[in-house]
Amino acid sequence: MNKANDLPTDQDVGQPSPDLVREALERVVSSGEFQASPRLQQFLTYIVEEAIAGRSPQIRGKAIAVEVYGRRIDGTGGQNLVRVEARRLRRLLHEFYEEKWDGEGVRIFVDPGGYKPRFSYDPLPENPVTGPPQQGQFVGPPRQWIFTGLGVLAIIAIAGLWLNQDSADPEPITRTAVQAERAALGEQSLARLQAANLADQARGMFFPVFDAKRQKIALGMFQHAIELDPALPDGYSGSAQVLATLAMLSRDEAQGKKLIGQASEMSEQALDLSPTDAWANAAKGWVLAVRDEPDEALKYARMSITLAPSDGHVLDLVGITAIVANAPDLAAEVSNSQRPRTGSGRFGSRNIWGVSQLMLGNYQDVIDAFQGAPAAGAPVSSPSLLFQAVAQDQLGNSEAAEQLVDEMRMTWPDFPSEYLANRIFHNDGKTQKAILDTLTRY
Repeated sequence: MNKANDLPTDQDVGQPSPDLVREALERVVSSGEFQASPRLQQFLTYIVEEAIAGRSPQIRGKAIAVEVYGRRIDGTGGQNLVRVEARRLRRLLHEFYEEKWDGEGVRIFVDPGGYKPRFSYDPLPENPVTGPPQQGQFVGPPRQWIFTGLGVLAIIAIAGLWLNQDSADPEPITRTAVQAERAALGEQSLARLQAANLADQARGMFFPVFDAKRQKIALGMFQHAIELDPALPDGYSGSAQVLATLAMLSRDEAQGKKLIGQASEMSEQALDLSPTDAWANAAKGWVLAVRDEPDEALKYARMSITLAPSDGHVLDLVGITAIVANAPDLAAEVSNSQRPRTGSGRFGSRNIWGVSQLMLGNYQDVIDAFQGAPAAGAPVSSPSLLFQAVAQDQLGNSEAAEQLVDEMRMTWPDFPSEYLANRIFHNDGKTQKAILDTLTRY
């Protein structure tokens, strides 16, 4: 493997799996160099996760400014900030690999001139040959492997001939539930399939919850899904969850009432179309929580869990509903890391777990959850820093608490911390007071 300051070439680099890349990411962001800078943890995590998802061409300064730093989508100052932060990121990466790396596993590069990450990987050969080969010598597999391989190929060929007697074009034997569902929708209507795909993409944008610009983009996608197929409940469920979220974020009382009214209409439409749809029930619960009807909200939330006990998006909706409805035990139940989760998108379970532990008074668990969020690919936003600050303050770590509050206010200067603390925890006076006291103290 090359030294830490040598850039590998394409000829000596393998293609690591997403799991190996994420392991490398976790090692980096949990190091001392990065623990002191949550912003750079977020930066690196965002670009690595985008690359893993196959979206490297979309990794641009403007996207990072919006997604990581919460800047305006049409602003230019955010891109200048990203350039400065990228230089810091490259420096810290270099320091980490110079001082802490043992030369094994994946190495992450962010080359100058762009923000797309690059991964080097030099796996050890599974069957190393003892002694170096002589010049011109071909090092091949042992002879017995060759005969075994030929035998396997012969068996495969015979089996293929036998199977083809019954079908000239056989269908695959296995198919995932999602593939089967999409195929069924496509058979019914291509417009319905397109609407379902669009809604599925938009549901993955639910976190960070407090990013109003991101929520509005998702709302447009859900509304387009409704236009494509007004009979599909997904577009209405998604619109309901976003409109309720925007209502909670709005500091204009009249606008908030208008938004929550629209959210209620959308959730009712979704349930009319499919009363047993888990997403529709979870969205209804979230709408009721924002409307400050906690008992009814929890009824729909629990029903949605029964309908889809492992749907990651449904579990996230239930989790934030439980937080606003002051049911931290339920929030902890659905966000527990041991619970199976299915589906696509950027799940917020780790963050929901952290908030549930804050409400339950388990402050070290709060710190562990949010400090590990970047490495796990979980969304990171201003409340992540705020909740860590509160936990540190409750544990008597004043210096750490002050640093986190300063970081939050520097990165997200316009975030309405006090307002949202009152909105989210108005049913939980103890947590509300702890947050407001921390903000006042620092």
